[in-house]
Amino acid sequence: MMNMDAFDAYKIYIALKSHFNSDYDFNKYHGKTSVTLDSFLKRSDRSFFGRVGRKYKDDTKQFFISNFISDPKGWIGNFDDVTYVEYQKRQQSLKYTFETDLVNIIRKGGNIENVLNVKDGQHPMLLKQWLGAKVSTETVVILESLFSYSKKWDRDIEENILWPDCKKLIENYRSVLTFDKEWYRIKTIKLIKEYSDYEE
Repeated sequence: MMNMDAFDAYKIYIALKSHFNSDYDFNKYHGKTSVTLDSFLKRSDRSFFGRVGRKYKDDTKQFFISNFISDPKGWIGNFDDVTYVEYQKRQQSLKYTFETDLVNIIRKGGNIENVLNVKDGQHPMLLKQWLGAKVSTETVVILESLFSYSKKWDRDIEENILWPDCKKLIENYRSVLTFDKEWYRIKTIKLIKEYSDYEE
């Protein structure tokens, strides 16, 4: 892998920052933005992008994605290697974590409807489990791709402080998360049949 120069790393950062904070779609525009070298040279944090490009090379995009998931606003003072390492571990165990998460929440809810349904305008079980760090962000995103629950949550969840930001993160991460949707669809059907109405 060849080193990535600081400006190239910066361009990826700006494209992903736009992706996570606006209507800009990183994939649709192939990461291209109107950022200029002049604007980059005026920044006092150029060395940060140089370090990231040299260290992560072709994985620079993944480094930034991992940190934007943790800090969508993209303050580089919060970006670190530990977040990337944890992200890589989640990617490597994606299928196992998804299966474990799904089994646990189905057992807790009794069935997938109880996991996803909004009752009396309150946060549904899946959202509560995610906010409580009981299920991974990746599991939440994959389930959204399978059930498209966010439109119904938009309509039924009454609070408008936490959920809108959560929805935006789910949508933005979904478009840059790589996974075999058909494998997860089949696995989800199997686990729902196997564990629904489980009683502890």
